[in-house]
Amino acid sequence: MSNTLKRRDAMKKSTLFALGLLHADGAHAQDEDPFPPMRIEYVSPEEYSPLLYLQRVKNDLTPQMAFTAGSEREVLAWQKRARTKLWEVLGETHTPSTDSHNARILEPAREVDGYTREKWVIDVAPGRSMPFYVLRPKGARSPLKTALCLHGHGNGVRDIIGMPVNDEAAELIAILAEDYALQTVKRGWCAIAPELWSFGERLDFVQGAREGFDGGCEKPHLNAVELGKCSIGIRSKDIVTLIDWITSRDEFDSDDLACMGLSGGGMMTMYASALDERIRRVLIAGYLSEMKGSILGIRHCGCNYVPGLAKWLDFPDITGLIAPRPCTAVSGKRDAIFPIDSFRAAAGKVRKVYEVFGAQGSFKTIEHPGFHSFSPPALDEFLA
Repeated sequence: MSNTLKRRDAMKKSTLFALGLLHADGAHAQDEDPFPPMRIEYVSPEEYSPLLYLQRVKNDLTPQMAFTAGSEREVLAWQKRARTKLWEVLGETHTPSTDSHNARILEPAREVDGYTREKWVIDVAPGRSMPFYVLRPKGARSPLKTALCLHGHGNGVRDIIGMPVNDEAAELIAILAEDYALQTVKRGWCAIAPELWSFGERLDFVQGAREGFDGGCEKPHLNAVELGKCSIGIRSKDIVTLIDWITSRDEFDSDDLACMGLSGGGMMTMYASALDERIRRVLIAGYLSEMKGSILGIRHCGCNYVPGLAKWLDFPDITGLIAPRPCTAVSGKRDAIFPIDSFRAAAGKVRKVYEVFGAQGSFKTIEHPGFHSFSPPALDEFLA
């Protein structure tokens, strides 16, 4: 058997265990992580090490807008200031509206296994348009319960809507339970799933782009940084512009708009929900952490990074901008790229923001026993 087949088999088993479909009596099923962190070796002496030096810089750094509020009035004022600063650091701006932004249909409704699927496109800025899919449960009445479903790294939006690009992608999607837009519509909700910037149909071919985490999004991200922008800022602007379109249409229940995503989709769920209060309930899977325990301590794709952000806010502070809206954070106990200890530390800080609002019950954490994957049981609870 090839190493590739062995790896796929181990990934299948680990995810089945994570989803509660395989029990611990098959101990070998727990042995191999589908997303192990890439090895980092620090040079000696440590004073020569670039990464150890930057680790020291981070340890000595207190974000200037870290959460410290002690009353609801103070926390609301902090959230207002922090959102403004976050947009500034991201290199974008947005004023919520009900503008449809020239949204137009590309593929009319097609019936698929109990739901319909349409493809649309929306203009975000001159020279920038975003395709997106709308999955509606068949026979549901307006206004439809609606969830924004944001994909992570991989083949783009098709990974989450039940349209895998090939058999290999379909296998990995099943392993990670990654088709959460499809899972959402099959639970009776409308799922709206955009193709995020520098993925799928929005990914240019760059010869020599490294496989794996960096993929083809590295080049546009670096170019954006040179121009005072970044991938997260551009994607955030895209997502909140899509929310403008959603709120312009009476068929969607925009008063209870949900947002969810795994990994890079969890990243964008965190940012978009922090920036736009029109998102009313939030599911962040496989991303909540502290910077030092995740993207600064472990190799991740460049598009996770925002120039200068750590001077102002850490991830728990950004997640705290969601409070007091309902937020569920999900992590695998054996997630090696967003480790559980970092998840727990971040969650503890987020919880303090909710406590000031007296809304402790609105922030929930769910830990599943597996690796870096989505959790369908968590989705059941989230959409209840």
